[in-house]
Amino acid sequence: MHNEAYARYVQQAEHAIATAAVSSHHRGPFWRGRAIYRNIVGGRENHTAEEDDIFVDFTRAVDSDAAEKSKSNQNKDRVEEEDETITAGSVRKYPKLWELAKMEGDSQWIDWLGKHVWTYVGLAAPLLGAPSPLRSVLSGENMGLPFTDEEARILELSFGSTSTVNPIPTKLGFCDDPDDGEDSRRATRNKSKSRKEQNRNLACLDELVSDIEARANETYNPWQDYPALRLLLKDRVDYDSAFPMIRVERELCDENEKSPCVNQTAIDFSAQDVMNGNIFDQFSNIWKEEKDPLGVKLEQLQDSWWKGNVPNMLESTPERPHIKHVVMAYGTDVPTEAGYIYKKIDRKPNPNNNATSPERKKAFDGVPEMHKVIWEEKHGRIIEESMPEPSSFTESILFKKKQTRRPFNSGDSSLWLHHSGDGTIPYLSLMWAHTWLLHATRAMRSTNHTMPMLEGERISNPHNALDSIKVSHRPKGGNDWIQGYGADPRVDENYDYSSRSNIGDTGTSHPHGTKYKPKMVRFQSVGKSRSTGMEYTTTVIEAIGVEHKETTRNYDILAAAFTDVLKNLNEDYGLV
Repeated sequence: MHNEAYARYVQQAEHAIATAAVSSHHRGPFWRGRAIYRNIVGGRENHTAEEDDIFVDFTRAVDSDAAEKSKSNQNKDRVEEEDETITAGSVRKYPKLWELAKMEGDSQWIDWLGKHVWTYVGLAAPLLGAPSPLRSVLSGENMGLPFTDEEARILELSFGSTSTVNPIPTKLGFCDDPDDGEDSRRATRNKSKSRKEQNRNLACLDELVSDIEARANETYNPWQDYPALRLLLKDRVDYDSAFPMIRVERELCDENEKSPCVNQTAIDFSAQDVMNGNIFDQFSNIWKEEKDPLGVKLEQLQDSWWKGNVPNMLESTPERPHIKHVVMAYGTDVPTEAGYIYKKIDRKPNPNNNATSPERKKAFDGVPEMHKVIWEEKHGRIIEESMPEPSSFTESILFKKKQTRRPFNSGDSSLWLHHSGDGTIPYLSLMWAHTWLLHATRAMRSTNHTMPMLEGERISNPHNALDSIKVSHRPKGGNDWIQGYGADPRVDENYDYSSRSNIGDTGTSHPHGTKYKPKMVRFQSVGKSRSTGMEYTTTVIEAIGVEHKETTRNYDILAAAFTDVLKNLNEDYGLV
């Protein structure tokens, strides 16, 4: 981690110095240091006195190190001595940046987190990304603003941040991926560790399944209260498990043939194709666009995440942070876009036309045309919606034309999930937080704690890795939390009327009021670090029917999350 942090600081410092060198404003060293400092520490304007001290030291470090680098550039024999083979005792180009990087060493960084960060609360966090930002890049989305999707796309293509929410395949969270060769090549390309090496301190998720399954019998289902973990660990659902995340349907028609044409093909793209950039390359070849914007987007992805010295964090599933208390909360069962189908019609060239004319050579196809949207709806039902072709500017913005909706794949959704997302983030991305509940169980330990830990030898709960997770629910309209997951929401007769749930005037008609009491399910686990002795907790809260933007201001979600925070505050410090 030292080397990775150092490489990141050097990259940021050299970029800032190079930018300042060509700037017409010729800002001084103070502003160069400030720019680098804000990139590393954060973009806040109001810093503490301690942060300002760090800033002053950092600015001096950058300026002095930059001066040393300028001198060293005069002697080419001394420029390229630093390599990946540098040992901890070697002299660095930027020794003061190396001192700063050492703060991010494994144990030192965890100690710093333990001292300065007590609780992390994630609201509607897209842990595995989402397809909707990808739609914005491929074909545009005006998000209700008064301009067309094509105009919005021009703006969205300029956003480098869209890559940070690209969908991440769930298979990257497991160690038994059959394509281990690709995993090794990815690790080499990104100067990072393979998944097995990354998980050396944690049991792999796939290692937990056999012990859980061993307890199943005719009368006991160990997964009953843990449907999300069953889907992720046992069923291994991914973005393309039940439908294509992105599909391109192509038709090759004769000159006078009407669609649908006889000659048809389809190309499916998974989250892995987004991760490696293949989707941008393929779309760029299928749709010939002026200035090749998707080719530019691919180069942007490569320059930002593949070619730098910093490991590509977009090619791995996120693990629970090393923070004492983690609370994740989100809404579910709101219709959410989960996939897209594009359509391209090609015409066979007429042999009587001059195919080599300059006009035909310069012909462009325009923006990729989205043909259908795949939605996940309440209880995981999958719907496909045909997109009408707008005949006016107003229709292109407001979609006045009626859209055709029908069950996807003849209504067979048995392979999909028990919930839908929050209207913006698919449930698959939100529910990855459930794997964080297993962090304590996955911690590597030897069979004999009196002996040194053995590399690769891991044991979990000898009976059931799920036993350490407590599950409770609060019925719709209720006030009290009840032990257990509650009735399966997909079965209408299981509607829970207990604990005041039949009181009128509750539900989504009051999204901002205290009477808005959706059904909520809470998952909690506790662990203890064997290296520091620190006890830590993880909580995941699901609120049925709460939309993405409402998560940050919904009374019940905030009350549930911060009740957990206040309880921990009392137990840790006795302040409440």
